[in-house]
Amino acid sequence: MNRKAVLIARDFAPSGCFKRLEPILKERGFDVDLFIGEGKPLIKTAEEIALAASHASVVILGMSSSLELAQPEIAAGEATRTAGVPYGFYGDVPRCWARARNGAWFEKLAPATAFYFGVTQADADVAHEVFPNARLVGTGNPLREEMAFPRFTRDEVRSKLGVAIDEKIVLAAGGGGQFGVGNMASWTIVMEALSLLRAKGQRFQLILATHPGDRTPYAIDAATQKEMKLYDKLIFFSPVPARIVGREVLTTSDMVPGADIIVEFGGSIGIEGAYQNVPVVSLGFEVLFRILERISGNRVLEAVGSGLSELVVADASKLADKIRILLTADGFVQMRARQQELCPRPTERGAALRKMADVIEQIIGTSA
Repeated sequence: MNRKAVLIARDFAPSGCFKRLEPILKERGFDVDLFIGEGKPLIKTAEEIALAASHASVVILGMSSSLELAQPEIAAGEATRTAGVPYGFYGDVPRCWARARNGAWFEKLAPATAFYFGVTQADADVAHEVFPNARLVGTGNPLREEMAFPRFTRDEVRSKLGVAIDEKIVLAAGGGGQFGVGNMASWTIVMEALSLLRAKGQRFQLILATHPGDRTPYAIDAATQKEMKLYDKLIFFSPVPARIVGREVLTTSDMVPGADIIVEFGGSIGIEGAYQNVPVVSLGFEVLFRILERISGNRVLEAVGSGLSELVVADASKLADKIRILLTADGFVQMRARQQELCPRPTERGAALRKMADVIEQIIGTSA
């Protein structure tokens, strides 16, 4: 009997996980249908995806970050449930399971969920409150495993970017999806903070990295039907050297080893910085915390709560002070120690993917 797994995700992080899980499952004899958007709309319709899911042996769903973005996953989950096919969710961040709590967009799928993959066993265990009948497994996040094994060295990144020896790279990582609304404001504050530091003689290169799920770069003027190029206009008026580096040059992850400091809000790049011992500042605004609360059920950023990042709330002067301190050896020592404690280099690659595949095989065996 053929075993067929269907993997569905729109958001970038679960898409990346499923792309890596596909060959592992194929090695074990599975036929695999992969429907991923990597932060963009899926090519197949929700109906086509739902049909494929209803004929699967097992279905693994990502947990996209809004009702609108999650429609393919929801449609597939509903079809899978109706067909009696076992299905489960992969949560790529802590408390991702909260997207299935009462009133959230995956709520109706929660009671019949067969399994949940969490980033840690402790986080998966807490998911029992929304997945009462599921097997809860802390598989880890495959993308986080890879964070400890960058493609390029620090010197290689700086060479590719053409950064002078005496310049500091400030990597400002933008948000995607709902969090994209804060990018313009966040980057403006970063520019102002670096302007304050430059006045004291420090030299910087500000690298703006857009999220794959950020739609702002594609904004069209309704009157002229031309690209608005909003980020280009922001860069034009920047008081410090700034530029956008696109994925065609280097991905945001690729640039992490070359960065002297990272400024972001709750994304995976902050965690990646921790794996590579780069100082991280989480720059927030009330509207971003409201979005975070709606998605995860609380307002605590993972990196900040665990001591892997320092929080600054909408203040250029405070951000400048925080950057100045973290760029010194003494100022970074405490954060660095915490990073090394919580984000050690894995002893092997691919452990999370193998654990997921093990559970999927067990789920199919149980339901057969």
